[in-house]
Amino acid sequence: MSIRRHFRIRGLQFLYAQHLSKMDSNKVEKNMLQTLESLHHMYIFFLYLILKIRENALKKLYKIDIIQKLAYNSVLKILSKNKYLIEEYNHAKNSEKILWNQQDKYIFILLKEMQKSNFCKKYSMKPNSSFEEEKRFLIKYYKNFIIQNKKLIEYIEDLYYFNVEEDLYIVHSMVCKTLQFINYSTPQNFKLYNIYKNNENKKFIINLYRNTIFHKEEFNNLINDMSNNWDIERIAIIDLIILQMAICEFLYFPNIPPRATMNEYIEITKIFCMEKSKTFINGILDQIFRFLYKKNKIFKIGKGLM
Repeated sequence: MSIRRHFRIRGLQFLYAQHLSKMDSNKVEKNMLQTLESLHHMYIFFLYLILKIRENALKKLYKIDIIQKLAYNSVLKILSKNKYLIEEYNHAKNSEKILWNQQDKYIFILLKEMQKSNFCKKYSMKPNSSFEEEKRFLIKYYKNFIIQNKKLIEYIEDLYYFNVEEDLYIVHSMVCKTLQFINYSTPQNFKLYNIYKNNENKKFIINLYRNTIFHKEEFNNLINDMSNNWDIERIAIIDLIILQMAICEFLYFPNIPPRATMNEYIEITKIFCMEKSKTFINGILDQIFRFLYKKNKIFKIGKGLM
């Protein structure tokens, strides 16, 4: 799942929550942005968790050769000196979440599980492994032990009860991309990913959320006209919001090609809507785009539908 699709889904969920609760849209927006900050905290936690595992491995409490290779991994040596990671970790551990307080427990669990597994035989490295081989080993370790650790997943689910599966997918993807990015010549203080503070990403979700709410009646009129005067109240709320968001992108996001918008929201219907909604939403969006295009209301880069 791409970051942008994740943001669209997050926007959909909070627009739906705002509709049901009738809560002030500014308060809902604030809550939405706080969930993005939590996403960043989780990313920092998992990066730092790897370093803490390395730190324990360096103490030589675990004699297994494969754990010692983790201790002296060249990628982790570079990551361990990254001042941004240290600063972000110190900031994040003071957040409301208590994930940080349980770190030692899970380091113990992860190292113990590594001792008992056949990972050593399957992914053992040569004595003089190259930087790239060490990187591949580290990413395989992360995918095999950290991503799949059921106890860690359960603990996080108790804390981050909102969209945990989706959030973890994004977070783990960011961690793996970070590890993949590091090479032999990477400076120690390279910039980390930051979804929450990325101006382009933050601007996208804020504008999508605000414009969908502000222009809701305009979008509903279009939907009503294109659905053969189907009573708007008969359309499922989640379907209606998906349509509103897609129209919002047609009209207010000129750098996003219409085909990309349509494909994204059709994929989102597969997650949240009934099977028949996919056909309905696809048909309505196609009609609305063609109508707006003929009325010269859409000025797009790469229209891709005509």
